[in-house]
Amino acid sequence: MTKNRRVYTGQHFLFSADAVNRVVSAAQITPADAVFEAGTGTGALVRPLCKHASHVTSIERDENLYRDALANFGDIQNLELVCGDAFAMETDCDVFVSSLPYSQSRRAFEWMAQQAFGRGALIVQKEFAEKLSPPRRKDRRAISVIAHAAFDITHVSHVSRQSFSPPPHVDSVILALRRRKTIGASTVRAINSLFSYRRKTLQGALHRLGVHTGSYDTERLEGLDGDEIVRIAETIRS
Repeated sequence: MTKNRRVYTGQHFLFSADAVNRVVSAAQITPADAVFEAGTGTGALVRPLCKHASHVTSIERDENLYRDALANFGDIQNLELVCGDAFAMETDCDVFVSSLPYSQSRRAFEWMAQQAFGRGALIVQKEFAEKLSPPRRKDRRAISVIAHAAFDITHVSHVSRQSFSPPPHVDSVILALRRRKTIGASTVRAINSLFSYRRKTLQGALHRLGVHTGSYDTERLEGLDGDEIVRIAETIRS
């Protein structure tokens, strides 16, 4: 693997068999499941996923990695390899799995919130996982509200940086996801817009977004739970 290709993909490639097994176990794949993998990479997850699932679609945007995958895994009957941007696609899979490039974590969760899959398992940077579940409401970000509105999220286990090549400078965690609801693109945009005015009163933020109401005179986002924020966002047309 060349340095230039690693820079292009922004990825640290998973190779630890133990971490792979923990991801697959967290996904709770059954023989009837269709699995969507975002980021084939060097293929560490491909064969284990195909062993457990009815069908696996694995997406890789790097053309060189995609060609390598065709050469290495093209004989697997229940595998479809696709060259493209996974987070620009729609999927009707049952299970989502990924070892996410750290730079794509936020985009990935916004995309996942809009899909219909029932459960998933993924590896994310430990720091990003902590941002998803801050201890205090006032420390929430838009992405934490989006993620927890769409999924019940369980921290499964720690993943050492030595499980990747090249090793990143930070540790990672495996998250298990179970669908709560699907959130539309306009609602995702509205939640992001609301948080861009998080220092204002909720009424002031809504006024900036073209929603005129007297219902939230003094309330602020930090005083609301995530489901309330989603309900308000669903009233905003963007």
